[in-house]
Amino acid sequence: MPPHVFALDASALAYGRFVRAESGFEVEDLSRRELPEGLFADGPLGGPMHDPGLFEPVLGELLENVEGSVSNASLILPDAWLRVAFTEMSDVPSHGARRDEALRWKLKRQVPFRVEKLRLESIDVTPLPSQEEGQRLLLGFALDAVLSQVEDAFADCGVRIGRILNSSLATVDAVQEVVEGVDLAAVVLVSAGGYSLTFTERGEPLLHRFRALDSGLAGDAAARLVLRDLKLTRTFLQEQLPGRELARVLLISEARQQRFWLDSLEQGLGQVPVALGREQLPLRGRVPDVSPALLAPMLGAAGWEIAG
Repeated sequence: MPPHVFALDASALAYGRFVRAESGFEVEDLSRRELPEGLFADGPLGGPMHDPGLFEPVLGELLENVEGSVSNASLILPDAWLRVAFTEMSDVPSHGARRDEALRWKLKRQVPFRVEKLRLESIDVTPLPSQEEGQRLLLGFALDAVLSQVEDAFADCGVRIGRILNSSLATVDAVQEVVEGVDLAAVVLVSAGGYSLTFTERGEPLLHRFRALDSGLAGDAAARLVLRDLKLTRTFLQEQLPGRELARVLLISEARQQRFWLDSLEQGLGQVPVALGREQLPLRGRVPDVSPALLAPMLGAAGWEIAG
């Protein structure tokens, strides 16, 4: 993959260049710029920019400070904007309009969003032992209006966005060295808008849950809500994977949030979690002093390889 990665949310745009080294990656550049307040509309899947003309100067400033040119890049979006769902189907059309129609029909029964407004992609994944239908798919979906606006802004600045993915799945890629040998692990990513739990089997995503959190909720009320949801998630996991036990829980969050989440995850999931530090990522040389919650997804996007 190209070494250039951008990470976008409602408040900021970040750029990183990750160059493959002998045993890992070196971070050759990492910078971040604040976005105008309220640039993106609010909504459960985010929302389009009110004025795309306010976004391009921020992007242009980042690009002006990059050594060399950026023509192709990956883009990381928040889990709230680019959602993930697993589904089971039989006799799925292999490609084209019939496949898209079948997947949208299936997704419509799972999510409370207008599927005709979504951009939808899918990949086949390993079936669960307990599933009833023949195929299992991982679906990624986001508002097409948001993606199109952002892609157009990058194109106007000479950058082609070749791949868009969400923060949690990109993070799973970044921590492969930690989870790929583990029978059943949970990768927990905490962001400003909520948190995601991705359960993996030897590094491959099996189940995924995103929970949005009300920014006005704090203290005991937030703790009770999180703990209740984690316990429900544990029950859901036991129903989907009977007889399986979590072997590892990995937390990626801001340092100031770690104590709360370490306690909550241990109580809710019944496994002592480990907080990921920058030193546990496959990075060599000087590592920027930024949160793993930003660094890990960007590294994960840069680390993908395309088979010939």
